[in-house]
Amino acid sequence: MTRDTVEQAAVGLREQKKRRTLLELCLAARRLAVEHGLDATNVDDIAKSVGVSSRTFFNYYDTKLDAVVGPIEEIGTPEARRQFVAGGPTGVLIEDLTWLHAAGFQPESEVREGISLVTKLVMAEPRVLAAFIASGARMEAATAELLSARLGADVAPEFASLTAGIMTTITTRAAMSLAAEPNGSLAAALHEHCAMAARLFDRPDDSTREMLR
Repeated sequence: MTRDTVEQAAVGLREQKKRRTLLELCLAARRLAVEHGLDATNVDDIAKSVGVSSRTFFNYYDTKLDAVVGPIEEIGTPEARRQFVAGGPTGVLIEDLTWLHAAGFQPESEVREGISLVTKLVMAEPRVLAAFIASGARMEAATAELLSARLGADVAPEFASLTAGIMTTITTRAAMSLAAEPNGSLAAALHEHCAMAARLFDRPDDSTREMLR
């Protein structure tokens, strides 16, 4: 094993650990906010439930509300983002965006729990809904950065905004579709909904038009 390989492996492990802590703090914040209410939830309790210090918490999030919203701008995983920027895995932009988002649905049990907790919080805490709406700008910025890196040039803000909106809608609808299927796969549902969205752009041949009449 070369020195470069060792260094790359070490960086990869650090990235994985950082992402894990990021997600654990988010899930802990949501659990505590649902159980005790947002006002009664504090940074010390969130950090303690994950086994880190309050100082470490602030390395990841600025406020407890930020932790509840979670890492909006962390689309997919670091490795998936690198592969996306390199033009993969299929070369088809919408398919690769779907794959990138699906890569972040791990572990699925925690992602499902996180979605369930957010649903409860949005209904009980208007501030949470407002925070998610406000976080849209961060999602758009992260999407623009990824698209620009992949395409080799800055993309128009309108294109980045549209792309982020489409992926948010597809992801939300995919998650909602599993309400009655507790054992369904979020990643699979996301790909299925992307395929359904793609049908909007189908150009049916004459025989298909006859069938649709």
